[in-house]
Amino acid sequence: MIRSTRILGICNYFIVTVINLGYNKSALHDIGKLMIPDSILMKPGKLTNEEFEVIKSHSIYGFDVLEAVGDVWGEEYTRIAREITGWHHEKYDGKGYPDGLVGENIPISAQIVSLADCYDSLTTDRVFREAYSLEEAYHMIRKGNCGVFSPKLLRVFEKAKEEFEKVVTELKDGE
Repeated sequence: MIRSTRILGICNYFIVTVINLGYNKSALHDIGKLMIPDSILMKPGKLTNEEFEVIKSHSIYGFDVLEAVGDVWGEEYTRIAREITGWHHEKYDGKGYPDGLVGENIPISAQIVSLADCYDSLTTDRVFREAYSLEEAYHMIRKGNCGVFSPKLLRVFEKAKEEFEKVVTELKDGE
């Protein structure tokens, strides 16, 4: 729950800063992980190629779940939630998944959540590693160690660095 709250906090700031969408749509970004076995999600070591393929399917599962629900939240909200859920693992250079989208073909909502999710992941203890420092996480993202992000998005990330750190620090203090 804390991890989801952190992602929402980071996304909230970033989304409002970039396109003023609000944060609730990103809350569902990993809903497809409900379909992934815990034995894979919680594995303490490196995933096999087969296990990673299973993990990658969560984006498709999540998109399908939201598609099945329909527009119960309204057309725009549902569209953006689907974009985020389906494409938050796409990378600007086309090396992401599930569709290998390139550049501006990736919805901005998904790009924003992707960066926030990456930052959160790096700054959170995982079953297979300890959290990186906020400074290390920042530099890893800027250098492309976590995949390629939009140059425009990275400029906003650079300007929002202190706010990212503040959100993560405040949420860690609340654990």
